[in-house]
Amino acid sequence: MIHIILFGPPGCGKGTQAQIIAKKFDFIHLSTGMIFRDNIKKKTKLGKLASCYINKGILVPDFITTKMLNIEVQKHFHAKGIIYDGYPRTKNQILSLKEILKKFYLGNINIIFHFFIQEKLIINRLLKRGKISHRNDDTDIITVNKRIEEYNKETAFIWNNDKYGKNIIKLNASFPIKKISFFIEKKIMNL
Repeated sequence: MIHIILFGPPGCGKGTQAQIIAKKFDFIHLSTGMIFRDNIKKKTKLGKLASCYINKGILVPDFITTKMLNIEVQKHFHAKGIIYDGYPRTKNQILSLKEILKKFYLGNINIIFHFFIQEKLIINRLLKRGKISHRNDDTDIITVNKRIEEYNKETAFIWNNDKYGKNIIKLNASFPIKKISFFIEKKIMNL
């Protein structure tokens, strides 16, 4: 099984690219954001816990995120590949992902696409997305700034000094969608 991680700040286009890749290669798209929203909508115990953090623009604690993701991974043991969109976001989550892949003999992380983009572009994208989708975490500038601050503080450097350095591919998220997906597709085909 192929495991692809899309890594970068909120609003950089990870979700858009994950959907394109999933469709092209018939992979499973696991988005922590979608998993959280689904659990919140269904009013699950984990969803109620997650919503307290999401509405403040704060990272959902590892134990909640990892538990939700583990449940989802176990539904897809026979998939060709999984795209992780928004996970892992902490060093502990990297360890948890490695553990579940090892525990169920699912392979290893193959590629980490690291999206980078200017902060002002992120802010514009998130506020625009908030108006269209009415997502609580994208509707006001205070929450958006908090999310970017959390990413910079908690997530931006989690892959530094990790053995996966050779698997990290940087890409400029300000390029057009088609150009980015063409680049990603070429890299996946070379696996």
